[in-house]
Amino acid sequence: MTDPSKITVAILSAGLGTRLRPLTETTPKVMMPFDGIPLLEHTITLLRDQGFRKFVINLHSLPEKITTHLGGGERLGVEINYSDETKKLLETAGAIKKMEPLLSDPFLLIYGDQLHFYDFQPLLQFHEDHQAFGTLVLKDSDIPENGDVAEIDPNTHRITAWLTRPHGITELGDKYHINGGFSMWSKKLLDFIPSDFPAKLDGEILPPLMKTRRDLYGLPTKENMIDIGTLEKYEAAQKWYRQKKVDYKKESHMW
Repeated sequence: MTDPSKITVAILSAGLGTRLRPLTETTPKVMMPFDGIPLLEHTITLLRDQGFRKFVINLHSLPEKITTHLGGGERLGVEINYSDETKKLLETAGAIKKMEPLLSDPFLLIYGDQLHFYDFQPLLQFHEDHQAFGTLVLKDSDIPENGDVAEIDPNTHRITAWLTRPHGITELGDKYHINGGFSMWSKKLLDFIPSDFPAKLDGEILPPLMKTRRDLYGLPTKENMIDIGTLEKYEAAQKWYRQKKVDYKKESHMW
């Protein structure tokens, strides 16, 4: 299996967190604390304990809060590089295009504003076994209309369609799954993204790719990934974190 220490983890962390104000007026969304530990540190530590060592983080709002706390990653036993978007936000696709010189092939892409305890080893294995161009983690949801939806072949896991909001899908199942926010990509993905131009990966780059490539796959999971985008979600995520951390300690002995 691909050695995770050779994989660059790109963490999208430049969101403004407007729905979390006033908290995000002084703290970036990805640095919101959970029992005193910033979310971004929790994510990096979780991945480090799974063998990942190289990270690149894009910056926009209050960048010094992130760089001062994490530095180059030495305290956490990892290597952290930064991609500066303080002057111009580039959206999700534009962000990884700017990261291009720092990315491995393949690379792992995750959204920094999600709380999770996800095990990435099956994703790496699946991506390698299928020689995939891209493998996206997919999840179930009670409200599928709130996210982009992948239509997959339940037998092969190949993505047959990508449905952006508003899409009209109100029920999920073996065929339909919502975007989980984690993915593995061939570095050739960057050939389809314009330089220095704001572009959304989910809404602008993936739909045409889905029509032309047959090596894009979806990997369903029952694991929770909690977006902390609102004050209510952040409060609920803190309660879930405390319980899940206890369970995670028992299961993995990593903490």
